[in-house]
Amino acid sequence: MAAWARSLSDSATVPWESPRGAASVVLLCEVGAERGVDAAECLRGTGIDAATLSDADATVTARQELRVIENLLAAVDDSEGLGLEAGRRYRLTTYGIWGFALLSSRTARDANEVAHQFLDLTYALTQISQREAAGRLDTFFDDWDLPEPVRRFVLDRDSSATVTIWRELLEEPVIPLSVELARPKPEHPERFVAAFDVLPRFGARRSVVTMDARLLDRPLPRAAPLTAKFCSDQCREMLERRRLLRGLSGRVRDLLLQDPRNMPSQEAVAAAIHISARTFRRQLAEEGTTFRELVEQVREVLAEELLATRRLTVEQVAERVGYANASSFVHAFTRWKGIAPRRWADSSKQPAATR
Repeated sequence: MAAWARSLSDSATVPWESPRGAASVVLLCEVGAERGVDAAECLRGTGIDAATLSDADATVTARQELRVIENLLAAVDDSEGLGLEAGRRYRLTTYGIWGFALLSSRTARDANEVAHQFLDLTYALTQISQREAAGRLDTFFDDWDLPEPVRRFVLDRDSSATVTIWRELLEEPVIPLSVELARPKPEHPERFVAAFDVLPRFGARRSVVTMDARLLDRPLPRAAPLTAKFCSDQCREMLERRRLLRGLSGRVRDLLLQDPRNMPSQEAVAAAIHISARTFRRQLAEEGTTFRELVEQVREVLAEELLATRRLTVEQVAERVGYANASSFVHAFTRWKGIAPRRWADSSKQPAATR
């Protein structure tokens, strides 16, 4: 876990603590169950319980979903192509109101615009962007600096899920003009042909799925203008609720995660958010927390992830989460957990990483 803990902290633009629906985690657990991995193993160390998976209104964070993916990959014998297998299961109904907004749109172009307007309501873990030119529609998937094979899984899943959406929208076997993936050539490329109906070019500088842009002007079989407007309004309201749920605390955590070794001061964070230090403290108090508590939360979570690998010394973990010396870190960790960090790592149920 240390590798992706570092990558999450280094990716300044990724809102890893932002809330998202739990349906994707449910789907990942179903994929695991078919491979003999029970839900408890998939959810290990995520803070997600079984009750969350049965609650249609429950939310999780991107960080928690990444942990589920890592657990799943560690538990299966053959993880190559697992992202493709998962991606093809993300039907439009999996996305809830976002999916219905696309289905009821007048044309594929309308659906595409709605899709990108409300991308934060999807389960994507790549940064998705588009470019239309010369009769081509390029959809780019820029993946963050995650460790392998998590990065490959995320890339395979998000790109194949996009093709699945196109096919479901038009209700026909849409075939991309081309697929380029920023990943090594797999041992079984035929799995990718089965997912995309074309053989991708592997080892690309940037991942992109290219469609014929003429598809954008195709009318959709399930077009329903009034339903489309209602669904879009619901998407807008849901997105606003989730952003409010993150609140100032979520924005502060994102800033602290940019460089855990050298976390900014309260004044620096307030300035970055463009509010006064006094307003900053007041708004955090209204959310029931303080800057110091948020710093400790971030350090505690990162410390757990780094220690769980059992690859780093206590001194190395202390330095990576911003402590000047190991003794200060040991004191803080013991206060958080009631046990010294090395003893906590030794007694953790998480197996040592094998990659």
